[in-house]
Amino acid sequence: MNPRHYRDMIIRATQAGDMRRIDQLATQLAQAEEARRLLQALTHCPACVASATARMMPPAPPLESNP
Repeated sequence: MNPRHYRDMIIRATQAGDMRRIDQLATQLAQAEEARRLLQALTHCPACVASATARMMPPAPPLESNP
């Protein structure tokens, strides 16, 4: 999508006070920034890719103990 589309979405969400949509856009922006950093690391420092990838992974659920 082009920047104007995102700009319009932000304006509409702000004017409507739609905090759920604003939070979604903020999360999407944070993920895009992390992906950009990962791609940058891939081209500049291949050894850094593993740690950058690990930071993007969600935490694993806790293990359940079987009695």
